[in-house]
Amino acid sequence: LARYRRPEHWGFHPDAPLVRAIPAGSDSRVLLTGPHVSDSALYLAANGCTVTAVGDAPDVIERVMSAAEAVGLASQVTAFASPLTEWAPDGPLTAVVVSPAAFDGLSVTDRARVIEILKRATLDGGVHLVETIVAGHAALSIDELRSQYRGWSISVEPGESAATTFLARKAATAS
Repeated sequence: LARYRRPEHWGFHPDAPLVRAIPAGSDSRVLLTGPHVSDSALYLAANGCTVTAVGDAPDVIERVMSAAEAVGLASQVTAFASPLTEWAPDGPLTAVVVSPAAFDGLSVTDRARVIEILKRATLDGGVHLVETIVAGHAALSIDELRSQYRGWSISVEPGESAATTFLARKAATAS
């Protein structure tokens, strides 16, 4: 299990936004979505997170679960074959990691509705990571995301292989 906890084992740089934003050993509940969730799901599960993978491609979801079973992490991973527009969290989330593919074909209104549902489910101090620029193609604009995450702490993080990650952290509310 120790090797699975290392980000490099899954192809992540040690200072990748995903690695920095969701600390190892945290008791986080993380939602992952998009066509390449397997490595992220297994890295986070190996580091103590409870991971939910959602995707509308059944083969991707099947691969995530097969991979989790193969490395002994199936108890940490749950997967649903469903479009993000038809899925809702069953409890609070600590982090949301969204691929731009999760928003493919959605109208601006549908994207806003999905993001709002995920924001409401996220605990204070939780993070949302959205990969926004992939291979030179902007899937979601930074301006659109900034407008969706007003009141959250926002940064734009350079990623690996020319990808840019939009990171938003929910402010803790005063009790």
